[in-house]
Amino acid sequence: MSYQVIFTQGTATVVVPAGEKIAVQSGSPTSLFQSVGFPNFPDSLDLITVVDNTTYVSSAFTNATTVVIQAGASGANYAVGTAPTITNNGNWQTQGAPANIADGGSMVSTAADVLTSIITATPTAGRNIQLPTGTALDLATEWAIDDSFDFSVITLAAFALTLTVNTGVTIVGSAATGANSGAAARFRLRKTADNTFVVYRIM
Repeated sequence: MSYQVIFTQGTATVVVPAGEKIAVQSGSPTSLFQSVGFPNFPDSLDLITVVDNTTYVSSAFTNATTVVIQAGASGANYAVGTAPTITNNGNWQTQGAPANIADGGSMVSTAADVLTSIITATPTAGRNIQLPTGTALDLATEWAIDDSFDFSVITLAAFALTLTVNTGVTIVGSAATGANSGAAARFRLRKTADNTFVVYRIM
């Protein structure tokens, strides 16, 4: 997953587009400010929060917003998108609640669901779960070509869950979990071009 690095005691000025969020991860106190302006006055900085040994994800900004990040002694990482995620190469990351998809004949996952890294469902029959479009995935966070993100799908009943493709997304390998409660499948999502992704079965 692509994210930006701010080195020790460094500062970054980031423009967050309207409707998107910013995620900031740091192991030492890092201050986030919103740049605010008033007619005939220079812009000033309004403190949003201090991030310390955690990952902070803002709410979506209504308008395009300039955010200033002042990193502490350990530096900081940040990402921008509709569902920004910082994996830090798997060495350290937070794990929020899995995305649970309600059972039904038409089950779909959003980009935000995938980026939780764990998708669960309790199917009452073998079910398909449609992946989000490549465009939705590309908008969700900052990706570079060949960036990848691993996620798991877990069935909580004795029926298989099978991922299906969507526009701009293809699947390589088996797309289904086993047909027993607790069966899991592991996938790697890789960006190959703008709005274009391949999902590989890896476990």
